[in-house]
Amino acid sequence: MNAATLLTRLYPPAVCERWGDDIRHEVSASGIRSWPDTLVGAARLWLHPGDWPETCTGQTRRVLTVALFALTAATGLVLRSAEPSTILTADIHHPATSLWLIPLLLGIVLAAPLPPLSGEALRGLTAAAVRTLAAPITALVILCLIAWSGLAEHLTGLADAVAVTSYWLVLGFVALRLCVLVARISRTAHLPTTHRLSTALLHIGAGLALAASQNLLAAVRTAPHPGSLAESTALGLLATAAISAGHDLRQKRS
Repeated sequence: MNAATLLTRLYPPAVCERWGDDIRHEVSASGIRSWPDTLVGAARLWLHPGDWPETCTGQTRRVLTVALFALTAATGLVLRSAEPSTILTADIHHPATSLWLIPLLLGIVLAAPLPPLSGEALRGLTAAAVRTLAAPITALVILCLIAWSGLAEHLTGLADAVAVTSYWLVLGFVALRLCVLVARISRTAHLPTTHRLSTALLHIGAGLALAASQNLLAAVRTAPHPGSLAESTALGLLATAAISAGHDLRQKRS
């Protein structure tokens, strides 16, 4: 796969289907100097789903549903990258530091595709879940067995680096397969309406913005730590993406 093809695939699916050949030809003809503008153009279009064409009914809602859950998975990875702290908790015993979860979870519920309530549909959903999640669940089980054995605590040097890399690869693999499962479910499920999707994106964005502000405020009050600042920046960028897409979708709908 050459660079032009890879950069073209960064655009929303409907844009790739409608204008992918033109974008690929232009990037190939312009060379490396066009790469930054191509990346910016792809990012801008993801933030403005109201501008996407539709090559089939419900395509925008289907893609946004998967993208929303991908954003949620990215949030989980960002939070897991930081050391556990009392700044951003997910514990009923610490309600003040867990408030950011409320709009986030509400957004996930609003965006969830609902499978048809029939025996055949539920059997198909179960089979798809087993096929999609069998490998990541197996990898997670192996990871947990290694952790419980205490072996990881005695690793040093290259072995420790391999173990840490494997850990993050497994988490990334789990996040990817969960998004694949949502994509497969969305093919036959009842998709959320455009209004629900825009509301879900705005709620998730609000939750992430609250988490970023909460984390940044705690960092400012104490000695700033690069890891905490990086986490706040990542959460802020994810919040901006969700709010921008949700606002654009709501504007185009009205």
